[in-house]
Amino acid sequence: MPKQYSTKPESFGEVTSALQKAGFKILLVFSLLILAVIVIAQPQNVYVAVFFGLSWCAISVAGIIFSNYKDPLAKLWAILTIPVAPYLVISNGLMPATLVPIATIFPILLLSNGWRISAMVVLACCTFLVPFYEGDYDKGLWLRLCVTNLVVSLLIYALASQLEKALVESKNKTLELNRALASEKQASAAQSRFLATMSHEIRTPLNGILGLTDVVLSHDISESARPNLEKIQRSGLSLNRILNDILDLSKLNAGKLALEIIPFDLKSTAKDCVAFYAQLAQNKGISLRIEVDKTLNTCVVGDATRLSQVLNNLVSNAIKFTHQGSVTLGLSKGEASKTHQFVRFSVKDTGDGIDASEQERVFDAFTQANSSINRMHGGTGLGLQIVKSLVEAMGGTVYLKSAVGQGSEFYFELPFEIADSVIGAKEQESTPSFSNLTVLVAEDNDINQVVAKSLLEDTGLKVTLANNGKEAVEIALKQHFDLILMDLHMPEMNGSEAALALRKANITTPIIAFTAAVVAEEIDKALASGMNGYLTKPVNKTELHAVLTKYLGGEMSTESSCIAKGEYTE
Repeated sequence: MPKQYSTKPESFGEVTSALQKAGFKILLVFSLLILAVIVIAQPQNVYVAVFFGLSWCAISVAGIIFSNYKDPLAKLWAILTIPVAPYLVISNGLMPATLVPIATIFPILLLSNGWRISAMVVLACCTFLVPFYEGDYDKGLWLRLCVTNLVVSLLIYALASQLEKALVESKNKTLELNRALASEKQASAAQSRFLATMSHEIRTPLNGILGLTDVVLSHDISESARPNLEKIQRSGLSLNRILNDILDLSKLNAGKLALEIIPFDLKSTAKDCVAFYAQLAQNKGISLRIEVDKTLNTCVVGDATRLSQVLNNLVSNAIKFTHQGSVTLGLSKGEASKTHQFVRFSVKDTGDGIDASEQERVFDAFTQANSSINRMHGGTGLGLQIVKSLVEAMGGTVYLKSAVGQGSEFYFELPFEIADSVIGAKEQESTPSFSNLTVLVAEDNDINQVVAKSLLEDTGLKVTLANNGKEAVEIALKQHFDLILMDLHMPEMNGSEAALALRKANITTPIIAFTAAVVAEEIDKALASGMNGYLTKPVNKTELHAVLTKYLGGEMSTESSCIAKGEYTE
């Protein structure tokens, strides 16, 4: 091998092969140049000169055509060149001595180790053999040529060696990067599998807790039991938000979080956030209010879910660190045109405040301003990192103004396309009605069967249950359904396999993935199998009703409805 660099054998082998490939091509051109000079100059010993040129030409052509034999052909070139090149100079004088030393580049390109050194020394020293030529020659020119050829040979060797070293190191880095990328992909795949498993194993029982609590709270119960059930519900929702934060942070770090761009109402989103935390604020004896700029166009196009997640995290954080006074969620209008506007969101509190030295750290994952905060208030420390990442994903930047003892204000601006308001939206009952319509629910968890059945029957739907995908396919082939809700993780036949089987049987009923899986790959696989959409567990009543309305008809209650400009809504 050539110079030993701190490198991997495969890197050096690839570089050597590439150099040989280039070397044989250059050798072909150089040998043709030698033959042309022979034809023009007519050297004294023309036979040796022609043999020299033709042999180099033949070896270079063979090296180009038979690439698997580059190594033996390169050594054949050296075996031929080492004795013939000196004889060529001795028999023909200065003319070949001018050209041959330039060929010192070929040992660098074609050979390694002792082969390289031997061939280089012979070619570089050929000029010194001119005095052995029997004919006349210019001694002054010869001396200058000796010095020039020696310097050129050394420069060629130095430059070519550095080039080879750089190529090897570059190849090493490429190999290391490729291996690191492969390792990262494996780690990402393992993480995705872990998140899918964790999501399913946690969300499945959580769906049972929240679903059954919601079902019980929707019926007449004693006033003494209601507060405790509401506490269970809030605790479950808090656990669900923590799980969502962890999953979303993972998606953001992996660059896999996709934003949903739909029309929605900013004011309704903000009011929902404040309403959710109103009881918590009241329990702490602080005021929670909302301030919306009257000039703001509240109907916009964007990701309502992610915006709600940002506002929920900021409001929750503000209430946590405020012991007296108030928390205010503000929405105001920024720069605007006829079709777009910037909206400034701010969450201001009169709480503890954050020291200037700690303010940059609060946006780091799993970090709080100081260790005593976690002991006093709890929390994962993920909320503000999620806020920062989501706001940046939506095209904004989060800023913080705070001083110890004077409270804090988190604020950011987001760009939105303005949507059209639908005038005359009617107030409807909170639960849509789908009387006489049928739905098949494929779910292997008995508690989640009860939850799904109760929620669906509240809308007037007639519910049939299947315990796995195989059973769902058998039932759906015998009986018509208006909608199918299909869990993805089931024994005997999973949801995606069941959906594929139904589509192959020409069943066109809308199929919705009803699942605890939230990893994009699993959702994509479900949609690719023929499913029309998905609902994540724990099931959200509003999202469930929206899906039912979309696929079964009917109307949803909305305080304010929005549509994107120029779009048609059913």
